Amino acid sequence: MFLRSIRFRLTLWYAFTLAVILAASGFFWHVYLERSLQVHLDERLMLIAEDVAAFHLFPGEEPGKGDPCAAMEAFIRVHNWGEYVQLLDQLGTIECTSNNLDGFQLPLGKAALQASGRGEPVFEGIHLSGPYSVRLLTYPVLRDEGAGHIVQVAASMAPVEETLREFRLILMTFSPLALLVLSLGGWFLSGRALSPVVRLTRAARRINAENLNQRLPVEDTRDEIAHLAETFNAMLARLEASFRKIKQFSGDASHELRTPLTILRGETEVALRWAKEPEEFRKMLESNMEEIDRMGRIIEDLLLLAKSEAGGLPMECKEFSLSDMLQDLYMQGRILGEPKGIEVLLDMNVAEEIRIRGDELRIRQMLLNLIVNGIKYTPAGEGRLAITLSLEGDTVSLSIADSGIGIPEEHLPHIFDRFYRIDEARNRENGGTGLGLAIVKWIVEAHEGKILVRSTPGKGSTFTVLLPIRGPSRDPRREN
Repeated sequence: MFLRSIRFRLTLWYAFTLAVILAASGFFWHVYLERSLQVHLDERLMLIAEDVAAFHLFPGEEPGKGDPCAAMEAFIRVHNWGEYVQLLDQLGTIECTSNNLDGFQLPLGKAALQASGRGEPVFEGIHLSGPYSVRLLTYPVLRDEGAGHIVQVAASMAPVEETLREFRLILMTFSPLALLVLSLGGWFLSGRALSPVVRLTRAARRINAENLNQRLPVEDTRDEIAHLAETFNAMLARLEASFRKIKQFSGDASHELRTPLTILRGETEVALRWAKEPEEFRKMLESNMEEIDRMGRIIEDLLLLAKSEAGGLPMECKEFSLSDMLQDLYMQGRILGEPKGIEVLLDMNVAEEIRIRGDELRIRQMLLNLIVNGIKYTPAGEGRLAITLSLEGDTVSLSIADSGIGIPEEHLPHIFDRFYRIDEARNRENGGTGLGLAIVKWIVEAHEGKILVRSTPGKGSTFTVLLPIRGPSRDPRREN
């Protein structure tokens, strides 16, 4: 676990990056220092060669009294030069050498001799004796009459190589130490940076299905960790709401299915104990069939809602005539309202046929549910139900208004919840399952529409459905 931790991996990558940077920078500075020292050494050799040539060979200059080689040696000592100096004629024959050569001769290669004939100075590295190499300059000096000389100046590379060796020693000594110190600093900083993650992890481990109301601590830093905590808290809020709905749904479903089962059990026990005649058994079976039908409707509606939420209920969106559908629903509404003496009206405030895109079967189911509800909760006699179609830009407005019992204002926010009932006894008497409006809301939202409710107790309710003519922007078949 330690080797797989983010802190260890961050520190490892940090140390690796530092090592690469230190190695690359050390190599760069070593190359730069070596080149710089060699350039300075070459410049010094060139200055010495020019001074020696000017003192001995240029016309008009006094070469000195007596032996020219002794004069050259005196000239070198006056300037306190420690370099090796050798004077040759144009054929490469040695004429004078500095005393510090001590019997050695500076070599003159064929390439250097040819370059001197062209008047080109040549720098090269050679080995005389000892562990260090020598930097040699072969400098040609030409007179006006054509004859010339060659000045060779050499210097030991010992100072340069010693400087580079000390530089490498410093790099090899202090680079690992710096890498170690910086890695420890990276370990400390990564720990500080990841400490909020550790606190979030500990807090998240304490959250389970029993305490989803707890939230992760959010620090006022406005960084990525704070954003992560806020996102996680938002997810917890959604999970808490979902768990609450699941618990409520499970309890409501259990209650709804338990009631008809209790009735079935009670009636069956009474019939087995007291019924003697076939007619009594027939009545008992008919009553049981009603409860079985009721349970069947509840189960079908539950399956419908469960499939819709799980994405397993495909919708077949296509263009169809909403005007023709409302005509059919109007005729069905008249048939349903006739036994209760409820007048059903249709008002289409449009001059032409309205065609929309959507799932024709689901929209028909949604509108029929609203019509059936309106008739169901409208008292028999002088009641009426009005179906109105209008067009508002790119949106179709469908209103179903009844003159029924109405809905108290405090119940309006909850009427689309599953199994929510304003009057339990009245709902059971009318044979409702408490899931009709929940299905209506799902169908409307699946078509990216809205449903609005206005109601006055004792005067009736109006359900208004707004649907886009273009249909849902997402293809349900592709999503599922």
